[in-house]
Amino acid sequence: MKVKREEAKGIIVNACREKPFEVVTLERAYGRVLAEDIYSPVDIPDEDKSAIDGYAFNTASLGKLPARLKIVGETAAGDTEKKSVGLGEAVFVMTGGVIPEGANAAVRVEDVSVDGDYVVIDFPVEPGTLVNFKGSEIKKGEKVLEKGELLDYRRVGLLANVGIYRIKVYQRPRVAVIATGNEVLEPYEPYRPGTVRNSNYYILRGLLEKEGAEVTYLGVVGDSVTEMEELFERALSTSDIVVTTGGVSKGKYDLVREVVESLGFDVKFSQTNIRPGRPLVFAVKGEKLFFGLPGYPAAMLVNALEFLIPAVRKLSGRKTVENSYLVAVAAEPLKSREGRVDFIRVDLFVEGGTLKVKSAGSQQTSNLRTMVTCGALAVVGEVRGTVLPGETVDVLVLEV
Repeated sequence: MKVKREEAKGIIVNACREKPFEVVTLERAYGRVLAEDIYSPVDIPDEDKSAIDGYAFNTASLGKLPARLKIVGETAAGDTEKKSVGLGEAVFVMTGGVIPEGANAAVRVEDVSVDGDYVVIDFPVEPGTLVNFKGSEIKKGEKVLEKGELLDYRRVGLLANVGIYRIKVYQRPRVAVIATGNEVLEPYEPYRPGTVRNSNYYILRGLLEKEGAEVTYLGVVGDSVTEMEELFERALSTSDIVVTTGGVSKGKYDLVREVVESLGFDVKFSQTNIRPGRPLVFAVKGEKLFFGLPGYPAAMLVNALEFLIPAVRKLSGRKTVENSYLVAVAAEPLKSREGRVDFIRVDLFVEGGTLKVKSAGSQQTSNLRTMVTCGALAVVGEVRGTVLPGETVDVLVLEV
């Protein structure tokens, strides 16, 4: 069964259900997805605080310049005793120190002069200058993070800043990876004529772990229905998604679809209209998902980016699962053919303030090198055909 790109994406995402949640501490929160909205239990800052090392005072004291304000105290960051100032007075405050009662502004120590017990200010100062007011960054009860957000180092830091240490996150999707084919060799095995190295697993592992999945590798299985059935069943028992590479075309030894159907899966489709990599077996059994990806690494990667990764994101609880695309201008013709969606390997560059793309070289499905060295994939829709110089095109930027 052949489906178009957008139809395939919809079928896959609709088949996915978020994993249950678990509670973790911040040390284990990196790369996880929030399963709850987060509201701040405190104001940030919790008091009016100084943004600098300098002097805090009331601007009404600057009626005549230069003004001489008597220094009546000092406040360091972390001091619990709150000082106060009257008109004509100032308190030396350090960065993060609490602004004294009666003060509404501060000046940097390097911008003023000190004469004995007095600070001399010879320029006008507006109320609020260099003061971080209570709740100006975050107010108590304010939503600071949303359910479905991916927790990177910045968001984990924000949680720490508001004093939240334990959080609900979705469980990680478990993905089992299997390579198929008598011709597939591991990188560490002695070379034999007619074989290919198993680069697909290493590409998939990095891609999946970046998205927060727990990856289990079950090795290479030969072109045998019995061996495939045994290994696929083993993978199903410990994973949410089974991913295979190779064996999904229409050759004599392309057995993946046959095996998947024998195991009771409902095969939703076995081909899309994208290039490279039209063959793609997607099947469902209960809450278990199966992705039979093409064997050529370039075709495998395009399918993984376009179809597998959104599924992993959905299971992870991410609120946004689709890839993000930029718009660039073609600097040269990008050859495509109507009736299919082409993912063209391109290089990115900026010219005259405009993001532009040009071919990264060979577009052969068998060529992995240009897939590795290109900066992005230009996505040309099925009704478009060749993109002419000066025309815009959507691009999926790849990791450096």
